[in-house]
Amino acid sequence: MADSEFLFDGEVWEKKVYRNKHTEINDWLRSKETTGKSRRTLNEYSRTAKKFFHEEFPELDPEDVTVRDIEEYLAKLNQRGLSQNTKRRYLESLSAFYSWALQRPRYQEITGNPAAVILEEVPKNVPERPDCATWENAKAIVDAVEDPRNFTLTAILAKTGCRASEACEIKLDDLLLEEGFIRLRKRKGGKQTVVPIDNELKQVIEFYQTLRTSKGTDYLFESVKGGKMKRKQLRKHVRNAAVKAGVMEEGETRFHKKFTPHTFRTVFTTQMRNQGMPDHILKYIRGDSKTETMDIYTRVDRTQARKQYLNCIKKLNTQL
Repeated sequence: MADSEFLFDGEVWEKKVYRNKHTEINDWLRSKETTGKSRRTLNEYSRTAKKFFHEEFPELDPEDVTVRDIEEYLAKLNQRGLSQNTKRRYLESLSAFYSWALQRPRYQEITGNPAAVILEEVPKNVPERPDCATWENAKAIVDAVEDPRNFTLTAILAKTGCRASEACEIKLDDLLLEEGFIRLRKRKGGKQTVVPIDNELKQVIEFYQTLRTSKGTDYLFESVKGGKMKRKQLRKHVRNAAVKAGVMEEGETRFHKKFTPHTFRTVFTTQMRNQGMPDHILKYIRGDSKTETMDIYTRVDRTQARKQYLNCIKKLNTQL
């Protein structure tokens, strides 16, 4: 093994990718990095592989792992009291490696995917929509934000349904305001999407730009210390605004009662569907990484997407 603990290092722990003692695992991680998997996903892949092959089954090589070993691994995860979906994520990481290796003739010793066999038997729990995930609550939260930067950021979350990480990555040259779009350059799965906005959101962004004081970066939303706004900061601001607006209680942890940046995505999706937006347009705007095979052949014109968007989006009616 090389001296470095990491295959790819990063400024924050979520972007560190751990080196494995097995060449096949490292080749897989390098391949996925090359083809656009996010560092956050690779971090999870590498941590799962390290835990499995370095700690739980250090005597096993990848080609020696059997279904029985995966069953034993799942039993250990059960003993830790992990949620159903967390256990599935660990199995999905291992299954992703084996699926990749099976398509590479150079790894002819690997002849099956033992993780996939067990994964089929572990159902995914789909949480119900939070009680607080309503457009009225989203409006109240945005309106409760006083800081211009955070106000603009939460307005973008509410009116585009983008992920918190995507909003924090927006740069000044991603603003195509005259055309009525914003570029989201780092979407899940390594994609880049130009999403529509309406005149209300355009005015909010333009007003913020008149107040924005640059700290030396080209990110639209900078942290107090410089650099881009962090997701952790954004979660804190949304939580404080939700409490101030009376949408949730201070310290609330129950899924169906708390409002997070991701809840804006739920609200947006629900609103668009209720307003009749076609699924392929909604998937395009949301930047979904997993789509049905037929969707590969469905090309979305951004002008068409904006027309549908303007027909469905509602006003925040907030005061600048």
